[in-house]
Amino acid sequence: MLLQLVHHVSGMVTYQRALYAIFLLAWAMVLSIAAAYCTGTYFITRRKVSNLCRVGLSRSNMDDQYNSKYALPEGQRSHGATRIKAIFIHPVKSCAPIEVERAILTKGGFQYDRAYAFAVDSGPDTLQFISQRTKPQMSLIQTELWLPGPTSNKNDAMVQAGGCLILTFPDPESPSILKRISTVCETRSLNATSSYSFIIPLSPPTKLEMKPFAIHHRTAHGLDMSSIPSVAAALPKLKKFLGYPPSRTLRLFKCTTDTLHRTDRNLAPLANIGTPAVHGYTDQQPVNINSVSSVHALSACLPEENKPLNALRFRANLWLTGAPAYDEDSWKRCRIVSPSRPPITLSVVCRTSRCPMTNVDPSKGEFTTQKPDDGKRMGKPQPSTTLKEYRTVENGNKAALGYIGMHAVPEDRDLKDASLSQLTLLISVGDTIEVLERGIHLYGSTGNDY
Repeated sequence: MLLQLVHHVSGMVTYQRALYAIFLLAWAMVLSIAAAYCTGTYFITRRKVSNLCRVGLSRSNMDDQYNSKYALPEGQRSHGATRIKAIFIHPVKSCAPIEVERAILTKGGFQYDRAYAFAVDSGPDTLQFISQRTKPQMSLIQTELWLPGPTSNKNDAMVQAGGCLILTFPDPESPSILKRISTVCETRSLNATSSYSFIIPLSPPTKLEMKPFAIHHRTAHGLDMSSIPSVAAALPKLKKFLGYPPSRTLRLFKCTTDTLHRTDRNLAPLANIGTPAVHGYTDQQPVNINSVSSVHALSACLPEENKPLNALRFRANLWLTGAPAYDEDSWKRCRIVSPSRPPITLSVVCRTSRCPMTNVDPSKGEFTTQKPDDGKRMGKPQPSTTLKEYRTVENGNKAALGYIGMHAVPEDRDLKDASLSQLTLLISVGDTIEVLERGIHLYGSTGNDY
């Protein structure tokens, strides 16, 4: 009987030890998850912007872009108003955009649009901007804009910097177990890819050097942001993500009001715009507009495997609905009308000539093609092949892979009136478009000097 009692007590002790071991293991897992989450770049960056407000929409106004109700055929008479369906800004050239409900229009385009650009060394002491033309994975670099709010703590470093951008991209390094746990916590998905986030202050506290770099055939200038600690720490990982060896130089530049570039081709009449047009790191003009109907019309011409065509491949600022396909091709001046704000007039200066960047699927960061023809290993690039076939509607730019969308310039009159009234020029989703003048466009026809 004594022996039975000993066995019984031993069993209880073993059971209690097992429970205690399970408790310790569970507690260790909780601590590991907490440590992984709190040391991840996602948590660190969000903690630093706790006094800021994120700018942007949680649900896109373009979610229903494929709906056939927007497919107004070319030449068909519209029975309703032309309206702004969606507004996008692209703070970092060739990275993912931010969709907003309203945006401030300035002389140089929309505030924060194409205000930053990455560049790599292209020779001794020379730097060349990079884009999705050669690095399609740049479309996967997600962009967030955070700005101070009315209740933000004015002593906070990010508030004093005027806000910041957060860039997030897939981490090219093999993730550790802690990193995997952190990713699951951040995304609430077991299949999510690990990512890396870093902060770019809008107004850095330290003095930065102004440097030149090339955008296509012109020399641009900007503040070299690469020495900012958060940027400097991210650049080696970003180089690896973009496929550059460690020996290459990768830098981030910021455009300032002093480095805006004067437009030197497809010039709007000074009688309309007042003073010469300027722009930041856009390719040519300060504002780009496009029509969902036009994208539907182009999509209808694509091979079946390439349908439907995502309008966001064309990276416009303003997306319009209500006008027939390609109606915007003949616009010379248009007015944006809001029920609560003064109207804003744009001079529409030329069609947007397209390059291979439209072939990038922005959701995958990859070039897309059609199915290969019999006997061929590679399919033709799309949608540029179809664009060139159906939308080479002029010969102003010999290198163009077709034309879709229009470039536009703000007019000084509205900017001055707003300044005198101590107001900003705001454009909002739902504003209507009135066409004031129509005419014929030919890319490059206005010469290179005002």
